[in-house]
Amino acid sequence: MKLFKKKALQKKYPLITWKDVPILRTVCDEVKHLTPEIKKFAAELQQLMRDYEWVGLAAPQIGQNHRMAAVTQRDMSNRDEDGRVIWNLLEEFVIINPKILAASDNLKTDNEACLSLPWINGDVARPHQITIQYLWVDGKTHVHKAKGFNARVILHEMDHLDGVLFIDKLA
Repeated sequence: MKLFKKKALQKKYPLITWKDVPILRTVCDEVKHLTPEIKKFAAELQQLMRDYEWVGLAAPQIGQNHRMAAVTQRDMSNRDEDGRVIWNLLEEFVIINPKILAASDNLKTDNEACLSLPWINGDVARPHQITIQYLWVDGKTHVHKAKGFNARVILHEMDHLDGVLFIDKLA
């Protein structure tokens, strides 16, 4: 993990680490109203994810009890000349009050890590394909389908909203 020079948002919302901090084990409260404060927080959460150069970040990881997470979706179908995956960003967005509408029975096991559990990683089995419903900052309900790594990112962040850490699911 890289060490970062703290930026203003990282000072405002310090990263919560290690498994025994209560907010990381809390089932987060649903967002009832899209207030200007919640919309601002959504933008800050997304910016923090970028600042940490990570693929997802959930509100409890920065000490906030909201059912919100910033996620990225990547195209990983291309490889460089050495055969390494090229991680092309497709989109990034904030999911508010996400719910799983469908999940494939086909589980895939892959290695996961987490900003809140530095220097720990492990294999976790997750559904290969999911469909979720969530509220977006525009106030509209959206449905999103994801598979593979992109589904894993969303499910990992949704677990945070339920007080679940990836280490609880190690294969």
